[in-house]
Amino acid sequence: MVRGFWGLALTILLAVGYIGSSSLHAAEFELSEARFNVGLRLAYGHHLKSPPVRLYTFLPRWGVFLVRPHSSLPLGLGLSLEVEGIISVADADKTGWEIGVTPLLKLTLPINRGLHLFLEGGAGIISENFESRAIPHRFNFTPQVGAGLDIALTSRLGLTLAYRYRHSSNASLYKENAAFNVQFFQGGVVFFY
Repeated sequence: MVRGFWGLALTILLAVGYIGSSSLHAAEFELSEARFNVGLRLAYGHHLKSPPVRLYTFLPRWGVFLVRPHSSLPLGLGLSLEVEGIISVADADKTGWEIGVTPLLKLTLPINRGLHLFLEGGAGIISENFESRAIPHRFNFTPQVGAGLDIALTSRLGLTLAYRYRHSSNASLYKENAAFNVQFFQGGVVFFY
């Protein structure tokens, strides 16, 4: 079932990106002079097990290209180091919040000049401040991985659609170490400069 879900999610992302880049045919990324990026994503996430927890998340981010997309690497691959903030409102047993930071590596595969597929992953820290049996401790670590699309709106501005899986736990620092696993659906914008 997991394999089928990932296949379906990737197919939907590629279809949306292809349709979006076709309808915005004039828009292509021009990143030869860009060194950095700044972006904002909004996300909806939910806990994959019981008890139910829903997260409404604000993800400001900043990144630096280590290798620009469309460069000399095979397939025009790009690599960047991103730092992402996490600010969420949590709808759980009682409404609360979470705040954290995550460094990520982002591997970009240009499909064409107006459509970039990416994989990203990293591990950060988070303070989860809401009442739920799903999280026994407030301070946790957050390894995470995801995939998505950057669709060119202009030569330096892109629309981002992404999926992210995040695991949250205290890395066995305490005896009680329940896993809090969340899937996120993200949308946002990215500006390259």
